[in-house]
Amino acid sequence: MKIIDKASWQIDAGISKNIVLQHFKNIFSWLNSKNMLTQEGIEDLEFGIDESVSLNERNINFQALAFFESEYDEYLRFIDYGNDNNALELEKLYIEYESIQK
Repeated sequence: MKIIDKASWQIDAGISKNIVLQHFKNIFSWLNSKNMLTQEGIEDLEFGIDESVSLNERNINFQALAFFESEYDEYLRFIDYGNDNNALELEKLYIEYESIQK
């Protein structure tokens, strides 16, 4: 299984659990607004994001997986972890990524 990021990796690396969970909530909410979550991803979001969540090929669709495989590290460089509250930076990066893909 392809895994882009796991909450537990970030928590184990010393990032505050609250910040990590907010980061994943922001991403899952953005993905949901773009219809890029699978049913499993929707359930993750609906049941509540916790420290066991991961961003992986089972909870995001192919389009999201390709985007994150290409751009997730770049996204993390743009933001302070957990501080892209309304996913504006993620949206900007996605628009740029989409324009290159066409």
